Amino acid sequence: MTTAKIAIVGGGIAGLVAAATLARQGFRPDLFEAAPELGGRAQTRVLDGFHFNQGPHALYVNGAFNAVLAGLGLSAPGRRLRLDGALAVWGDETHPLPTRLVATGSAPPLSSAETAALAEVFARLTHGDYDGAGSPLRTFTAELPEAVRMVIEALVRVSSYAHAPEDIDAKAALDQVRLSFGGVLYIDGGWRSLVSALAGVATEAGARLRSEHRVMAVARAHDGWRIDLAGQRAETFDAVILAVAPSVARDLVAGSDHIAAAARSTQPLRTMGLDLGLSATSPGAGFVLGMDAPVYMSLHSAIAELAPPGGGLLHVARYLAPDETPSPAHIEGLEQLADRLQPGWRDRLVHKQRLVGINVVQDYPRWRQGGRRTPVVVPDAPGLFLAGDWIGETGMLSDAAAASAVVAAREAAALLVGAPPQT
Repeated sequence: MTTAKIAIVGGGIAGLVAAATLARQGFRPDLFEAAPELGGRAQTRVLDGFHFNQGPHALYVNGAFNAVLAGLGLSAPGRRLRLDGALAVWGDETHPLPTRLVATGSAPPLSSAETAALAEVFARLTHGDYDGAGSPLRTFTAELPEAVRMVIEALVRVSSYAHAPEDIDAKAALDQVRLSFGGVLYIDGGWRSLVSALAGVATEAGARLRSEHRVMAVARAHDGWRIDLAGQRAETFDAVILAVAPSVARDLVAGSDHIAAAARSTQPLRTMGLDLGLSATSPGAGFVLGMDAPVYMSLHSAIAELAPPGGGLLHVARYLAPDETPSPAHIEGLEQLADRLQPGWRDRLVHKQRLVGINVVQDYPRWRQGGRRTPVVVPDAPGLFLAGDWIGETGMLSDAAAASAVVAAREAAALLVGAPPQT
């Protein structure tokens, strides 16, 4: 085991992946997390057998995070979402979700010509026959019939959380939809199961995971970095990985113009969420997606173990546009959507979780930046690296967090053992 010292600030998915990766490579990293529990936005709250994530969470089967888990010898404890019987909401009407109907030549309310156009788009996405890097998604969808445009933009929303067709990079958005074709998993016990598994691997391999350790500042110290801790003695490390939100990274490292500029340039994605723990559920669709409105509903407990026997956990959400202000009317609208699609839920309600304008991702690939996000390596702070869902070139959401953490671990290790970095 190498004697080089690496600190990781932040105990979410990115921090835990970095810790596990470095520990498996023979380092003994120290991970500092301010909260009592690890996991960040992957924490799960358990109430009377209901497992409440911070809104709907899904793991992409073919995504970077699942690949990282497999590389660490872990298997996600969940099952694949099936879209049999899934519905699309068009105004006051509901129809079968068109993703499974285009092959039959019928996808109401689309006309036969619109259905054929949608089938052609799906074929292009399946084969990667598109580009769009450096241009907004709307430039791609504007060429499509109106109803087809709505379908594609709805699939982008549900797979990326981005209700921003004029801002999100077209290639990144379409890549995410293509990734979704490989399926998603809903996780038994909520995402705390993944947090626990990652923490176990990291600890077993030699990482020290130190919750309730708030880092106050990260500053240069001779040839390394000093970590100032609240109420404790400062510690010095050879390299530091910041797996925190952009604003936190900016505040921790006062001397980096690069991090300050990166924090200013990020644009978080937010949702309004309504999570309902029900004593029983009504028959009906387990998955519903709005076509002409940015809404979503899914009965995650029909797939994964998230509710007590006989009960159900229903997620309802509205994707907010980047400049949209959260409103009580949004929650009322989600309750009305549940009334319509899960009638009688109010009489069976056991627990309710409202999530008002929460950040679901710190940044996303925007066309004005050529689809690129902030890089892992901090050029004006040698030995300092970034990881998180706002960092790196690979994937979105938890895939971006996991992929950037692996790169950060690799770059830190290369620096400390004297190998050339693999950029």
